Amino acid sequence: MAHEDGLLRELTTLRRGWGLETERLRGRLGPLVSGWCEIHRTANDREARRVLRDAISAAIAEFPADDRLAVNVALGIAPGAQHALLSDRVGVLADRLRVSERTARRRIDRSFARLAAEIEAGLRPGDGVPDDPDRGWFVKRLRAIVRLDTAEPELIEEREIVATRDGLNRISAQFTVPRVEDGGDGERRVAADAQHGVRITDAQRVGQRHFRWLLDLPRPLARGDTHTYALVIRVRDGLPIRPSYVFVPLVTCESFTVRVRFDPQRLPWTVWRLDRVPPSVLADPAKPGPALTLDGACEVAQEFAAPQLGYAYGLRWVPHDIAERNIP
Repeated sequence: MAHEDGLLRELTTLRRGWGLETERLRGRLGPLVSGWCEIHRTANDREARRVLRDAISAAIAEFPADDRLAVNVALGIAPGAQHALLSDRVGVLADRLRVSERTARRRIDRSFARLAAEIEAGLRPGDGVPDDPDRGWFVKRLRAIVRLDTAEPELIEEREIVATRDGLNRISAQFTVPRVEDGGDGERRVAADAQHGVRITDAQRVGQRHFRWLLDLPRPLARGDTHTYALVIRVRDGLPIRPSYVFVPLVTCESFTVRVRFDPQRLPWTVWRLDRVPPSVLADPAKPGPALTLDGACEVAQEFAAPQLGYAYGLRWVPHDIAERNIP
């Protein structure tokens, strides 16, 4: 019942304002609704809106006609129901059902309670939910620390995840070593260690520069449960790395923070922020943005709220030796 109540709260939130026509729809979605229809795998509001409409239409397909209408009008899906206020859409429903607005609002509440129950019933364990480590969870918070003051480049990533299905016991992690500008780096060597919260049960190389790990959780998570773990990833081949660290979300991430710690003997010429950059642009020659200031520990940090799927976020810098070669 707790999950059902949570679903009802999240569905009720979607009725506010413009309903599904609201701007920044994905930012309004809660973890249970997002997990139910896997909106964490979509890249933008337009696609999220389409997926959500289809999922809701399927869930209410066997509802009585008046209940289907109540859901569609309340969410602004029904033709003629695209109003900026829910109260206006309640009026539309009252006119179509020829009832008072109070009765129309009660009909909406009842229909949404039934919708939440329908979704909950379809998500119970044993209903054939695939045990896919790439699905059934999203990232509530990611904190990344890049250390360039160590013998080899080191990345510490701490994630707080939220389960979107019951019985989640395995997840995945991925990492790509970006190709350097001259393209001569070839096959890379990377090692990952679990710092806390998971056990690495399988390591996979996908091509020359991409790596994937399967991570077993210490206990199965129920839908809505949170869990924190950390990995340490090291580039062990001694080859140059691209002077940047970026995060490209593949599942929903609500908050991302990155901190880069530079070697005091090899400080960068300039560092700048990358915010919602198409990944293909990262291979282009560097075009520095507004410079960020390093602190007394030779570090720079940036925060990103609700990074969008499919775009790159992080930091890029120009090493002093490259700047000296290219700046008159």
